[in-house]
Amino acid sequence: MRRWLPLGMLGIGAAAAIGLSLWIALPTKSDLAVPAPLEAWSGDPPSEDYGRDFAALADAFRPQRYRSFCGPATIETVLRAYGDVGADQGKIFPSLSSKLDTFYSGMSLAELAELAQSVGLRAEIAYADAFNLDSFRERLQANLARKGDFVIVNYDRRVLNQSGAGHISSVGAYDQSRDAFLVLDEAAYRYPFTWVPASLLYQAVHTRAGEHFRGVLFISDYRPLH
Repeated sequence: MRRWLPLGMLGIGAAAAIGLSLWIALPTKSDLAVPAPLEAWSGDPPSEDYGRDFAALADAFRPQRYRSFCGPATIETVLRAYGDVGADQGKIFPSLSSKLDTFYSGMSLAELAELAQSVGLRAEIAYADAFNLDSFRERLQANLARKGDFVIVNYDRRVLNQSGAGHISSVGAYDQSRDAFLVLDEAAYRYPFTWVPASLLYQAVHTRAGEHFRGVLFISDYRPLH
């Protein structure tokens, strides 16, 4: 009996690993309600005052392929917005091990910056503890008012009363009448593009993920490395 115990445990472990892999690889479509005060995007083009790159991002948008691929999918969307129509979230990793790490563990803001830089994007990390609400709003507004650069946020969904935890997506616009940012949610199998009040998005970004706060990745240029 004792001789079979390790084999049995090995079988249980293998089954659990297969189950986890399938759960990550095959997200179930479930159009979840957008909790107030968040608002689903109606489809109307946002003002160009703070949405200069919205059209490019929306046309280039590619949702995440796997539950854990919000970071790579956001990078694919940004690359395509820069005109790199061959960008693919599954093929932008510098190594197989980094891809597997992301598949099973997701991606931190620092890892996202490394991935962005590895494909030729000029990326600047701004951790949320460097901002207050006003400076957060102003910095994002300044980026959104310029054409040719992009804002990516790393935030905690739980602050927004959404399903999930840490998440990454690009920001497409700011609406002054709402005082809200339009988050182009990479988990399109769950949520649509969503207007998030600036104060709530700041709170969701101003959360810890390990030793660092979450934060913002500012993309200012793209120079293909190959």
